[in-house]
Amino acid sequence: MSPGSTPDPALVARLARLGVQLGAAGIVAPARPSEVVVDGRGDDGSTLPSTAARPGSPAVLPIEEAVPGLEHATEHGACWVSTLRRAADDAHGGELLGAVHDVDAAALAELAGDARLADLDLANAAFLDTETTGLMGGTGTYAFLIGVGRFHDGVFQLRQFFMRHPAEERAQLEAVAEWLDDTSGLVTFNGRTFDVPLLRTRFRLHRRAAPDGLDARPHLDLLPITRRLWRRRLPSCSLQSLERHILDLERADDVPGWLIPERYFRYQHDGDARPLVGIFHHNALDILTMVSLATRVSRSWTHPDHAVAHGVDWLSLARACEAAGAGPRAQAAYEAALVRTLPPDLRDEACMRLADMHKRAGDWAAALAVWSELAATSMRLFPYEEQAKYWEHRASPPDLGRALALTEAAAERLAGGELRPRRGRARAGAELARRVERLRRRVGRAGAIGPAT
Repeated sequence: MSPGSTPDPALVARLARLGVQLGAAGIVAPARPSEVVVDGRGDDGSTLPSTAARPGSPAVLPIEEAVPGLEHATEHGACWVSTLRRAADDAHGGELLGAVHDVDAAALAELAGDARLADLDLANAAFLDTETTGLMGGTGTYAFLIGVGRFHDGVFQLRQFFMRHPAEERAQLEAVAEWLDDTSGLVTFNGRTFDVPLLRTRFRLHRRAAPDGLDARPHLDLLPITRRLWRRRLPSCSLQSLERHILDLERADDVPGWLIPERYFRYQHDGDARPLVGIFHHNALDILTMVSLATRVSRSWTHPDHAVAHGVDWLSLARACEAAGAGPRAQAAYEAALVRTLPPDLRDEACMRLADMHKRAGDWAAALAVWSELAATSMRLFPYEEQAKYWEHRASPPDLGRALALTEAAAERLAGGELRPRRGRARAGAELARRVERLRRRVGRAGAIGPAT
């Protein structure tokens, strides 16, 4: 349609039905979204003022005014660095930050299945988290904010290295490398699969090897070990789910992770840093939570009587102990789980694994006691079978009558629909029928039937 021409009425009507109008009449510009008010502590420990937009405030607030910090100069340029300080006796999520100094690194190594972690000194470790322009990684993803917290001069110092624009990335990475230089290792949450590979790529793109503090020292990734301890009970083992359910923390007005890249892109477009304040706060909370989680994980592993309450968590702990080869601790954890509330399927699992541990240890009396209880309380077939096998093959002397009675009882319950064998009722029924027939022949040959259970 040429300028000044009259639009076709039929076309206008069709566009209207689609929600399209010609011209700008009646269109109101969208209001700028209000920002979350986030307070924090600056380099001097003072409370930071809110940077939320207010009537009469400037249209654009630069990062240097929105987020307290200093311009950090390197030989490759400068970046913006904001520092938060927290005392060792400050609490976060029910744990003192300084309590991480007492974490038994050897215990964490045992839980994680990584012997190198025994050399990790958490009093001098770097707790690292990144905020990025995307979640897919790769060469097109920037870590525009890299938070690294560590204890320095008895205080937990969290430095947040911010890339004001992509040209500052090399300076940002060099500043991070300096702060990591003399640390004992790294602590992250999902950092082994996301943060560290991403940063390694960013260093490589600048033709610079990743620093030892990032790539060559022990690395404790908290995500796998928290999953081992809590994934059976929790709906999710995301960091904020762990905050809510394990540390009893609830974030207020937090920036959702999916919104973070959009806020940074908006900042790159208009230069207004107010939307970024919540991202700095989000990053700081992530890192403080990692410190408290490291302590809570360690206590759950080394002193579960004081740190583990739920039956499901005791079962998870037992499985983790078993995987780590800590048999006596696994047995104690299974027993602790069974005296607490468990869903029926998990109670069956705990009984089955505990009985199996007794069986491997040759403690047949204990195994029989667990199988007997399970046969009376569950719909599982295997406790009948295990008891029958013991009385036929392991008992001295064998008690064929008891083995037969158990097998017949199992066959009767299976026929009545009271048992649900994993291998299917038809197959299990055929196998039980053959076993009953064989045991009856043996009993007949023996000429006597032993006492039945």
